[in-house]
Amino acid sequence: KAILMGVFLQFVILPVCGFLVVKFLELERSMGISLLVVTSSPGGSYSNWWCSMFNADLALSVTMTAISTLLSVFLMPANLLIYCKYAYDADVVESLDFNSLFIALSVVISAIGLGLFASGKIHSYRFNILANKVGNYAGVALVAFSALMSNSGGDNHFWNHTWQFYVGVMLPCLAGLL
Repeated sequence: KAILMGVFLQFVILPVCGFLVVKFLELERSMGISLLVVTSSPGGSYSNWWCSMFNADLALSVTMTAISTLLSVFLMPANLLIYCKYAYDADVVESLDFNSLFIALSVVISAIGLGLFASGKIHSYRFNILANKVGNYAGVALVAFSALMSNSGGDNHFWNHTWQFYVGVMLPCLAGLL
């Protein structure tokens, strides 16, 4: 039941929220399509990291990540096709780099499989603590790296955007908390 609810929220409600933000704020094409890509993408590493940090149901999160990653092969392009067409009359699926998409999906699925294999074969409390710490530090480093790289290009710094950008980023996050 929890998995079905997660899939419904991930692939129906979240893309609708992204689409409504794009239409309501009349975001420019590049910003709006970027938001639609993010809200149509499967959850993943960050959700697992947050669950690990706050001692939530990590098994459910990892299961949801695996299932949503597999379903995203079909549902992400379908959502982008639908919502980009109605938002901008654009065919985004034609411009998707499927090689990069499948490489990213393969990396996520491989990491999940390796983690499941390691947890099944290595029965050591010390290893579990070490793996958890390494994962937490890697998550913090990934967030910092993402923030740094998103601000490294020319005049397009994080603080140089219109109010619509900040509201567009904030609204799906707030809707997810409801």
